[in-house]
Amino acid sequence: MPIKVSDILNRPHFKRATVIAGQQGLTSKIRWVHVMEVTQIGKLLSGSELILSTGVGWKDQNNTGLSFLQQLIDKKASGLCVELGTYINIIPQSMIKLAEANDFPLIVFQGEVRFIDITQDLNGLLMETHYKMMADLESFSNKLNHLLLSTDSFHKILRLFSKFINSQVAYVRVEGEIDIYPNVSDSEIMSLKDKITECVQNENANTGRKINNQPIKAMGHKFADLVVINSNEEWTEFDSLILDRTATALAQEQLRALYIEEKRKQQEVDWIQKWLNGEHSREEINRYLSAVNPNLDVNGCIVCMCQLEKLDNQLDFTFYSMVFNSVFEQKGFFSLLLFERNQIVFALVNKRNKCNWKERLEDAVTQIRNTKLLNEIFERAVYGVGKMVDQVDQLKESYITAEQTISINQKVGRQSISFYDDLHIYRYLYLLDESNNLQNLVSDYLGSILEFDANNNSQMFETLKIFLEVNGSKKEAASRLFIVRQTLYHRLNKLYELLGEDFMQPEKRLVIELAVYTYAFLHQEN
Repeated sequence: MPIKVSDILNRPHFKRATVIAGQQGLTSKIRWVHVMEVTQIGKLLSGSELILSTGVGWKDQNNTGLSFLQQLIDKKASGLCVELGTYINIIPQSMIKLAEANDFPLIVFQGEVRFIDITQDLNGLLMETHYKMMADLESFSNKLNHLLLSTDSFHKILRLFSKFINSQVAYVRVEGEIDIYPNVSDSEIMSLKDKITECVQNENANTGRKINNQPIKAMGHKFADLVVINSNEEWTEFDSLILDRTATALAQEQLRALYIEEKRKQQEVDWIQKWLNGEHSREEINRYLSAVNPNLDVNGCIVCMCQLEKLDNQLDFTFYSMVFNSVFEQKGFFSLLLFERNQIVFALVNKRNKCNWKERLEDAVTQIRNTKLLNEIFERAVYGVGKMVDQVDQLKESYITAEQTISINQKVGRQSISFYDDLHIYRYLYLLDESNNLQNLVSDYLGSILEFDANNNSQMFETLKIFLEVNGSKKEAASRLFIVRQTLYHRLNKLYELLGEDFMQPEKRLVIELAVYTYAFLHQEN
């Protein structure tokens, strides 16, 4: 426990000391003892110092003494001890009132005292207390290290921590699950839940009062919060150090558990590949998922494919899998990974409502791209997301559409993440491209336009594209093209000449619009 002003009153050198003001401030902590006779403090103090003075700097000058005391209060000193008899015989009433109003301990010695003996005694006591705290901290750290090498270390660490600080502690996972140590009844858990949730939501809740928390983080990601619910004891610096050491040990335990889990998953690559290829029955898949995650609630499946510029075979895939799975878990997805060529395939099982699955998946990709500990190749990766399927045995369809999304993305412009559901007409163009008929479509319906632009350095293709986009509105087309109406009319006449007078008729217009998108698709123009 830290040394307080009230503690030093029991020391031998304070037998003749009297507290004349600031009784309510006797609980103030003392970090150091300092003799001070100057009246302008400036930057001489850092806070929590107990000041010893003979009053020589402000004797017979009430205003100077009052200013000196106000500076001590402003600097958050622990208290002021004054020797009476040598230079001053009485403390001015104005100083007593100021100290009392600010709960600032004002202590007097009746007669001469040896400040050197007081400072030696108290500073020695402070150093002894600090040494004892560091020794206890080292002992606690050694116990944590021993527990990390044992079985069931997670629960043992939490029980040790709770016993050591003599307080109720809670381990709150990011998914919302709460473990309480020591165990309490269900009714008591409910009464604590609101208090714990408020603390977790506010990471700056370490107010030194009734509740404190420390996020459990590793590799830049938060796994849980360690929450301490104090009973009556005041939160101390030692408690904060113990909390920090425990949080670090729990993070190490979490990493070890995740690493072991990812090693196991790496051995299951063959099974995942067969799942993607549609070689497992629905019963086999459900049985497997129930074995690896008994509480998994399947609400649709998706394949997300990560296209890399180059996949280094020397990378620690287990380490990266730990990061990826942690991120997806926080966003409501259970994930299984497969590394192949320059791609990473994420087989994702949606655990939450389907209505916002795209937003959650985008958030997960953004978090992966912003993780500094990941190799920079992941910052430049392109993600293609297949269609969501309802049943686990339909994942092959999502896998195929994810591959198509990556291919289309490379054609029409590299986006950081693309969803198959949002590609619309490009999905149709991709299928036509597979049959090698797209170039014929462009030649048949846009050949004359493209040839005219090439020979005359004109903008007929752009004019056609904009005119179709605005549904034939001449006013809006001229505005979008930044030309006057007369120029637009001239270009439209040329379009009628090159494409025919009926090019805006529904059936012909539809195929011309398709040809325009096809041209962009083939020439990698967004």
